[in-house]
Amino acid sequence: MQLAIVRQALDLFTTVSQPRTTVRAPFEWSPDHAWRDLYARVDDSNREALRRKGELRRQQQQSAKSAGKTRAPMID
Repeated sequence: MQLAIVRQALDLFTTVSQPRTTVRAPFEWSPDHAWRDLYARVDDSNREALRRKGELRRQQQQSAKSAGKTRAPMID
């Protein structure tokens, strides 16, 4: 699916004739959209883990900035 989306995007570069052209990919994550209720959810079950990851990310960004780098590596 990812390869098909990249190919569609690259094809669009060569075929588009007007600015702001939008093409919808023919894929859906799930036919029942139940995933939307959980996507990027913050609640009591994950709040502390997300807070720790955010703090670690800010520390990495500050360290990279101090070292003259423009971006810190992504964390899992």
